Amino acid sequence: MPPHIIYLARGRPQRPRANLIQTLHTVAALGQAGATVRLYLPPIPRRFDLTGFLAGMGLRTPVDVRGSALLHSNWGGWPFMLAHRRELRRADAVYTRVPDFSRLMTRLRIGHVLEIHDTVALLADGGRWLREAMRAGWLRGLTVISGAGRDALVGAGLPATRIEVLHSGVDLTAFASVPAPTPEAFAEAHGLYVGRISRDRGLPMLEAVARAGLPVTLIGPADDPPATDLPHLTCRPAIPHAQVPDALAAGAIALMPYQADLQHAATISPIKLFEAMAAGRLVIASDLPTIREVIRDGDNGLLVPADDPAAWIAAVMRVRAHPDDAARMAAAGRRTAADFSWPARAGRLLAFLDRMQSR
Repeated sequence: MPPHIIYLARGRPQRPRANLIQTLHTVAALGQAGATVRLYLPPIPRRFDLTGFLAGMGLRTPVDVRGSALLHSNWGGWPFMLAHRRELRRADAVYTRVPDFSRLMTRLRIGHVLEIHDTVALLADGGRWLREAMRAGWLRGLTVISGAGRDALVGAGLPATRIEVLHSGVDLTAFASVPAPTPEAFAEAHGLYVGRISRDRGLPMLEAVARAGLPVTLIGPADDPPATDLPHLTCRPAIPHAQVPDALAAGAIALMPYQADLQHAATISPIKLFEAMAAGRLVIASDLPTIREVIRDGDNGLLVPADDPAAWIAAVMRVRAHPDDAARMAAAGRRTAADFSWPARAGRLLAFLDRMQSR
């Protein structure tokens, strides 16, 4: 019998962020794998075009999304947990990526699994409340989005047998039709950045590359305003997630200069990393431990010191000088991305939920 899963999240379709993209694609993939999943979100405005929004997210299969006023941030989750506690207890599995919800369900003795994105914040108390919730039996298990996150949890005394690494994923079908760049395209080295634009995501590095006369295009909402006096820097507004494949087709390299002070940098697993690789773009990324879990320097991408502008310029110049080598690395990256599909993530999650529920 297919498992019945309830997924509790805090993402808001009217203000979509990467966390909601990951949640929606995971839920859709769980459904494709045979599970029955009900996704609860905070209240959705009555006239909001949810169907159009889901299509814009690139979803091709229906998902059961339910907005609940009881999950409004003003209430902290308590009204929802009390009103739905019987439904939650009847489910085969309850899954959330919201630590506050996990705490509430532990107090109400509702079994669940917690997905962790920020181990630094959760381990501020040394992992005490996680260990206590696991010993009580209501926190069945933990998933994390990087091996670095798993290592941090194990180092804090959490049992490795109840932790599963689930990196972010990519819709391979959506990016399969993006043609691979030619060596000539790499020789021209047009760099792309798709996502939130901010200093902790490396805006100064992107500006430095453009300042060196190398064309760079930024696509996404700007938390920090980019420089306006750089003729080689082009800024475009945010686009629906379903349009990312077409956007990536316009350049040969994807620049990802995440900085060490970025929130969650210690456990980051960027969706845009896997998407760029799946599109056959050469990824030039910051040399951070979590990125090294996916990118092997000189093999399937290039790794650069996060805060060294000269190194970023040199990396792009290397691509221009050795386009055939760049094409080889980009092709290797595309093969690597094949291991990180959303269905693969959902399959590992289902197997983990089954193991934890059997406890």
